[in-house]
Amino acid sequence: EVPITSITNGVHSATWLAPEMAEVYGKYLGADWRDHNSSQEFWNRIDKIPDDVLWITHSALKSNLIEFVRERVREQRFRVGETPERLRDASRLLDPDILTIGFARRFAPYKRATLLLRDLERLKKILHHPTHPVQFIFAGKAHPRDEEGKRILQQIYQISLNPEFSDRIAFVDHPLSGDSRGSVAVVERGGAVRHLTSEWSDLIGLAWHP
Repeated sequence: EVPITSITNGVHSATWLAPEMAEVYGKYLGADWRDHNSSQEFWNRIDKIPDDVLWITHSALKSNLIEFVRERVREQRFRVGETPERLRDASRLLDPDILTIGFARRFAPYKRATLLLRDLERLKKILHHPTHPVQFIFAGKAHPRDEEGKRILQQIYQISLNPEFSDRIAFVDHPLSGDSRGSVAVVERGGAVRHLTSEWSDLIGLAWHP
């Protein structure tokens, strides 16, 4: 069994960062902040940004993300012929005030997306904790030739349909990219728990902005 630890992938901040957050950086750190990505001394100035400004911007982006996910899920349900009630239920999916963890991009066995599902009773307690609940967004596809990846995707999809989890686990059958790029960067945590295999160098997991 391989120990689980954390890895933070690098991102191209100029294109990954939401325009709203980039505007905050420009206002408080200077218009040239993109030229100082590798300067620890420069980023010590991040404390100059008022907490309430960061939080308001973060919250607005998070609300955008949740609305985007709701619309995508509604489209998915319509596409497969779900009932009108199920279509309406998509409007209640996720909560902007809850810690949100994202798992995006390609579903591959070594990323262990289903590790979360090994103890469903424990998962229910985490999702519905009375004071510190958590919710999850899964997004992406499996490689067409990856049968195990497809099975993993199916497991995630099925658990997202379970009424005990459906308001706290969302599955979007499309990578969160393009129009959603600025919103995706707002999830509080990103996850891709990997096995050390020959695919280790394929680091395409989810990166995020705090």
